[in-house]
Amino acid sequence: MSSEIKISGGLLKDKKIRVLKQGNYRITMEQVRKSMFDMISDKILGSFFLDLFAGSGIVGIEAISYGAEKVVFVENHPNAVRLLRENIKSLGLQDKTKVIYKDVFGFLNKFSLERFDIIFADPPYELGEKIVDMVKYVNDFNWLKDQGMLIIEHHKKTSLPEKYAHLFKFLEKKYGETVLSFYKKGEKT
Repeated sequence: MSSEIKISGGLLKDKKIRVLKQGNYRITMEQVRKSMFDMISDKILGSFFLDLFAGSGIVGIEAISYGAEKVVFVENHPNAVRLLRENIKSLGLQDKTKVIYKDVFGFLNKFSLERFDIIFADPPYELGEKIVDMVKYVNDFNWLKDQGMLIIEHHKKTSLPEKYAHLFKFLEKKYGETVLSFYKKGEKT
């Protein structure tokens, strides 16, 4: 089962994509997406963006709308992947995207030649403290470019570390039950 939501800003503003309305899928609220992209607007243009737990792809598609050069989506739910590919095709974004049908932790738990400017993760809230493993893998397997940024959307009851090796949390924004934690690669200044 699916429904439609609008893209909140950028070149594709007000275009619609289809999103899942089943199981434990939670769509990043429009207010949260808009606020996040306002905060990273100076970093998004021309960026290489990774959307983890991509679902139907709204955050990665909005990244393209705001000027990201390329977006890689990682999702392991077959219905979400199907819908994500349909959304990409309906908006004509095939040249700017890559969809990887795989478990996020399996994907991150390896060395890769790809490095990203921005990594966004919206894991299921029930993962709780296991989300910390994402911070660990992004750091240990060097997924970010120098001065790259990791953004994790999580429940306010989930506690994420202030620092993990080369990543430090420089900002945390709360939206009701939802929190965005922003990490940068490098040293805290």
